[in-house]
Amino acid sequence: MNRAIASGLKGVVRVPATPFKLEGKIFWQPEFPIAVTRERERFTLPIHIHDFVEIQFVAEGKGFHYIGDERIYVEKGDLFIIPVGTRHVYRPASEAPKDELIVYNCLFDPSVPAILSRAYPLPATALLLLSGDDRPYRRFKDLYQEGKACMEALYREYGSQLPGYEAVLYARLTELLVCLHRLETAGSAAVATSSRLSAALDYLERHIDQPVTLAEVAALLPVSASYMQRMLKRATGQSFTEYVQNLRIRKSCDLLRRTTLPVKEVAARSGYRDLKFFHELFRKKTGKTPIAYRNDGDDAGF
Repeated sequence: MNRAIASGLKGVVRVPATPFKLEGKIFWQPEFPIAVTRERERFTLPIHIHDFVEIQFVAEGKGFHYIGDERIYVEKGDLFIIPVGTRHVYRPASEAPKDELIVYNCLFDPSVPAILSRAYPLPATALLLLSGDDRPYRRFKDLYQEGKACMEALYREYGSQLPGYEAVLYARLTELLVCLHRLETAGSAAVATSSRLSAALDYLERHIDQPVTLAEVAALLPVSASYMQRMLKRATGQSFTEYVQNLRIRKSCDLLRRTTLPVKEVAARSGYRDLKFFHELFRKKTGKTPIAYRNDGDDAGF
């Protein structure tokens, strides 16, 4: 969102009392009122309200979310629903590069949920989450990393603009709303289990360049290795080995797209010291060699 208006707001560095108003028409065409962005939050955007609904996912970093009169600490894995008329703004923990705050934003006109409900049997409570009638915002923890997957898929599809992308975006947004509905209605026992698993998956992601074992991750919860395996399979449909391999290949895809590091260094930072094995696995998972993936400028990720 910031890029669309930052040029006129360069002098703003604090959260002002009077909100700035954003209109959806600056982000989309009238015939398709959806937009998806990935923003590095800074101190340039003032506190604002908007005439559209916004679903946000904190993808990297930490900082603060000013909503109404609240100042909320946020970190990777936080999901927010911001209804029409709610004033808010993000701020990173500091202006230092190490404290960058990356947020995915899915913006859509208030008419879009009605379109979705005619096409899909959405639960009524999923639509109520967007209204803002009872709360000025909703906040969730992405316990199973489903929100992350939905937001990244929305962003990739929106960026590709391939034929039929509008239909795919409607379907992806429906999937995201169902994910949020499940988080809203989850029972306390499910939340407790999910929270523990989320902590384990976060640990895996932070140590993906290291030889982490199933037993080591299970001990963090603490549960047995076999129970950890069952939890992971139930939540993701993958075994521990499959999950780790996919996580590492996604990491390597990101490094290949966004850096000029040699392939050997990309492999090492993704947890692979055996370069031959890395090449074979990368080709198996993506259909391309690492060099071909980088040269093709593939932004679809893995």
